[in-house]
Amino acid sequence: MELRSFLITIAAVTAATRATIEFKSVSERLYYSHTEDEETNGRIFTANTFPFLYYDYKKQMFVINGQETDGIQELGQERVTHLKEEATGIQAAMQGIAKDMARLTNGSSVIKKKPVVHIYTEEDYTTHYPNTLYCYTEKFYPFEIEVTFLANGRPMSGLVNSSQLVVESDWTFSILKYIQIDPQDGDRYSCQVNHTSLDKPLIRSIDPPSPGPRTGIIVCVVGVITGVIGLLIGLYLLITVCSRLGQSRSRQPHKE
Repeated sequence: MELRSFLITIAAVTAATRATIEFKSVSERLYYSHTEDEETNGRIFTANTFPFLYYDYKKQMFVINGQETDGIQELGQERVTHLKEEATGIQAAMQGIAKDMARLTNGSSVIKKKPVVHIYTEEDYTTHYPNTLYCYTEKFYPFEIEVTFLANGRPMSGLVNSSQLVVESDWTFSILKYIQIDPQDGDRYSCQVNHTSLDKPLIRSIDPPSPGPRTGIIVCVVGVITGVIGLLIGLYLLITVCSRLGQSRSRQPHKE
């Protein structure tokens, strides 16, 4: 359903129930849409976030109480004349902006920016220890993006949590997603990002985890055993050398 038909329907519903509506807020905004086949330009007046009056700049017609009208009876000739004069200037300005945007973007309707992806864990990354894996994606445009966690190259089935989509000061977007993991020996975790600016999915992987507590204990025990064996061998060699030195001295003749 096109915008104008949608607004007529909403305005009609609003009008039918206006007796029970308590107006808490009223606002207005300009609307402009331009494609190769169609151009829509108008002003929308809303009450409690619902449209109740729409003025079509191109047709110079109003939608009031769900009905299309020239607006003179409802708003008066002075107000209608003012809106028509204003519409002429705004229509020309919006058309100029649309042409400039098409020229600056070589006719492309969307400027694309590739995402920058960071992958990391909440705690030190070790095996046999539960952790949280984060994937932070930033600097991308437009906002549609798909982020998938991979374990050994396959999509993970766990619950993926997400922050709100954030608009940065340069009008690019960023988002943070995270999932709980329990790394085992040989596991490799990655973050795969699909975006309209990319020719193929972008994958970022985290470095393999360092040895976990069990491996550390084994290494420690082996080190202690090796140290003890080395100490015993050293004591044995020392005793042997001292014994041989003693026997050598006892065999030497005594001087009178």
